[in-house]
Amino acid sequence: MVVVGLVAAAISVGWGIYALFRKDKGQRRRTLRTSLLSFLVFAMFSGTQLSAMIVFVNDHWTPLLMVLFALPMVVMLAGLIASVVYGTRALLRRTGTERRQTVLKSLLGVVVFGVGMAPHTAAMLMMTAVEDHSNHAGTFTNIGDPAPDFELATLEGTPFHLADLHGRVIVLNFFATWCGPCQMELPHLQALWDEFRGNGDFRMLVVGSKESDRSVKAFRQEHGFSFPMAADPGRSAYHKFATQYIPRTYLVSRQGTIVYQWTGHYEAEIAKLRKLLRKELAKND
Repeated sequence: MVVVGLVAAAISVGWGIYALFRKDKGQRRRTLRTSLLSFLVFAMFSGTQLSAMIVFVNDHWTPLLMVLFALPMVVMLAGLIASVVYGTRALLRRTGTERRQTVLKSLLGVVVFGVGMAPHTAAMLMMTAVEDHSNHAGTFTNIGDPAPDFELATLEGTPFHLADLHGRVIVLNFFATWCGPCQMELPHLQALWDEFRGNGDFRMLVVGSKESDRSVKAFRQEHGFSFPMAADPGRSAYHKFATQYIPRTYLVSRQGTIVYQWTGHYEAEIAKLRKLLRKELAKND
């Protein structure tokens, strides 16, 4: 994505300078249009990458980042509409020449759609390129380490003190109400809760990082989750495990050690968690 952005920037600057030396006004306008189009491509790729990187690091959206991330989607929509409109008009053209010209405009709309889609595709590939999900950037803990102790109160006011849960197997998750991957992952955790909640040695806590009790309660009510939840508005608990990135999920053994951990939402990781959870619950303290 960086390469595409730099190439587009170079073309934009090159054509912009070249336009200054064109004597014919028509040629100058066409050259400037090419320069502006290249700058648009540069802005889309760079803006998408920048907004994605900032969000991944700070776990926070701002209006500017939302605009940068949405720009390629606007271009995608414009290209799709142009392609459909001109494609339909091509079917209604009577002469072959008019039909070919309209089809070319329709194909140009497809190209514009592809240009708009490319930055988000590249950003998604960048996000999924990390193979070791257990040691993502910003992680303080490793599998086999003692789980950092913390204390929070659930939404019902029940204290949750990790050190007091020796002898229990714990699934711990950090999420945010605005986080898309979190919203995809939490239904899987609800399924785990439904499956294992009857086991007296099992505990689960889903923690809203930088969230208030009010926002977490509203989120739980909206999505119908029944597992225990807590708010961590100051990230006092989260910052004992990591500095950035969500969702994060941990499996803690009866002895208080981290048996498994990962960052992000991956259904394969959920399957591993279920298997390891069964294994840990089958063990004696």
